[in-house]
Amino acid sequence: MGKMVKPLFITLIILLLSCGTVLWLASNFYGILMVIGSIGLFFIYKGIAANREKVKEDLKRFTLTLSIPLIGVIIAVIIGAIIMIITGYDPIEAYAALFYGGFVRNWHVSVLNAAPLIFTGLSVAFAFKAGLFNIGAEGQYYVGAMVAAFFGITIYLPPVISLPLILLLSGIISSLYNFIPALLKVKTGAHEVITTMMFAHIARYSSSIFIRYMGGDPNTSRHPYVTYPILESNWLPRFQQFLPHANYRLHTGILIGIFFALFVYYLLYYTRIGFEIRAVGLNPNAARTQGISISRNLFIALLFAGFLAGLAGFNQVNGLDHKLFENLSAGYGWDGISVALLASSHPIGVIFTALLWGALDAGGQFMQRTAQTPNSIVEIIKGIILFLVIARYIYAYIGNRIRKRRGFVKAST
Repeated sequence: MGKMVKPLFITLIILLLSCGTVLWLASNFYGILMVIGSIGLFFIYKGIAANREKVKEDLKRFTLTLSIPLIGVIIAVIIGAIIMIITGYDPIEAYAALFYGGFVRNWHVSVLNAAPLIFTGLSVAFAFKAGLFNIGAEGQYYVGAMVAAFFGITIYLPPVISLPLILLLSGIISSLYNFIPALLKVKTGAHEVITTMMFAHIARYSSSIFIRYMGGDPNTSRHPYVTYPILESNWLPRFQQFLPHANYRLHTGILIGIFFALFVYYLLYYTRIGFEIRAVGLNPNAARTQGISISRNLFIALLFAGFLAGLAGFNQVNGLDHKLFENLSAGYGWDGISVALLASSHPIGVIFTALLWGALDAGGQFMQRTAQTPNSIVEIIKGIILFLVIARYIYAYIGNRIRKRRGFVKAST
């Protein structure tokens, strides 16, 4: 296990140092572009140099990943229009408002919504790759938020040190929060859906106790209970620092999310540990015959899934709200499941599906205000999209069962 964990921790340290550099250069727009561009070129070079055929394969897989949800979106839009016509609403006016609100007028709200969804979507997607269902991302999100709030209030250090440190602590402690579910999974076979969900509820209600412990004056906020605000030196840099006309709420958390999506993609498809995790998820029996440790990879996958979900809490506290209050999440952990499913668990696809989900939420609110069309239409569209995406898995499962059954019958005869 040590041979696999050591390279992972070294990679994480390099990753965190890179994040610190990005945050430090946040006052310089061209500096950020240079760093992000260099990182992107590094991944492209590594991929092409390693195996040209594999890159072609990845592009085909990514195209398929996007094409299936896109078909689902088109069908969902058509069904949504039919529902609106039946219920007496104008679908053209409603969809125009939805698109304008989500992608033009309130695009910054879409980005703010998408940032935590990238992290929770990556958390669920990474677990899916190992054949696990990390349904407790909501709880790990709250753990990360509590850690970010505590250290954001108490750490007095320069931002170049404090921000990567708080990010690291939020991720690691959220990862450790998944330690018991991971241990129960590999030692007793306890299903992770049950254990992570139980721990999600524990974290959610523990956050209420934490808020009261770290709380300020409830009369100064619209929320009944709220912590003291974190130090301004521990805020994530805002885009307004290098783009004067950018919305004042936009912060660099979205860049960190994209960076981690690229990292998870590289980890899964270009490293040994990623290969083993995918092998365990695809066929545990075949992986075992190749000498791959099932329990070790399941354990690592659940811990790293917790790490990623915890970063969503860091993103929200240090990037947007600068404090922790009850109902901070708005369901980002649960929506991360939808984002991962819609992206077919592809890390790069998670970026796009998180942006789509964020735009639907932002556009739905604008649509309700301007076109007087209820926001519930957006929830119906989301449900239809998910149903169509999940139907693909159900169809594949039934097809496999039928093929196995036919093979058994032929063997018997």
